Amino acid sequence: MNARFTPEQARALRRRREHERQTVIFGVLIAALAVAGLTGVAAYTGNFSLPGSSDFVSKEPEGTPVTWDQPCVPADKMPAGRAKIKVTVLNGTKRAALAVTVAEELADRGFAIEGTGNDARLPRQTLVTSGPSGLVQAYTVLARFPGARLVLDDRPGKSVDVTIGAEFTVVTPEDEVQLDSKVPLTSVEGCVEAGQITPQPAPARFDEAKKKAAEKAAKDAKEEEKAAKDAESSDKATTEK
Repeated sequence: MNARFTPEQARALRRRREHERQTVIFGVLIAALAVAGLTGVAAYTGNFSLPGSSDFVSKEPEGTPVTWDQPCVPADKMPAGRAKIKVTVLNGTKRAALAVTVAEELADRGFAIEGTGNDARLPRQTLVTSGPSGLVQAYTVLARFPGARLVLDDRPGKSVDVTIGAEFTVVTPEDEVQLDSKVPLTSVEGCVEAGQITPQPAPARFDEAKKKAAEKAAKDAKEEEKAAKDAESSDKATTEK
């Protein structure tokens, strides 16, 4: 059964419905304005990127990716003692004083810090660099830097450089380092024997040491050649007798 309204009641009902619609419309408009305002403030402060802006599109990670072959560690070699590993820490990021911070952390753990500096290559990954003679030391240091890569250069001696890359977060806590002084080091996956890798050029600070090493190698080669000739002459004289 349909209810009957007087003309006054019908007009009052229409006014109430119009008022309800207006309330809903105003509520939606106010909410939309609030969202727009908050979005504008967030975009202005850098907490939100608008569609179409350069920040809205996924960015390439910072730093230059390094893909050089990683050298294998010699077989059956145990980790080196921290006090005997000479380390130079280089900042390869745009974060100020990062090399000093990491160097202090390593020094607190007993490593022998030779110095700090910057690495203009700005690598994405943290790099642990050594010469062929320092691979055991490099692998020992590598265990403290998750995600780091090994780099082989032509420096003489057993010193190690650590270049902090853009992906660096923290030095692994010492109680979480996966090394045992009585267990041989394990080579990284996909490594290449050091003798099959063309080493990267060592930093300029090694130029004098490289020159002396080359002179010593040349002297040793001459002495070996002379010793071989002397042995040959001695054998020949013995045969003639």
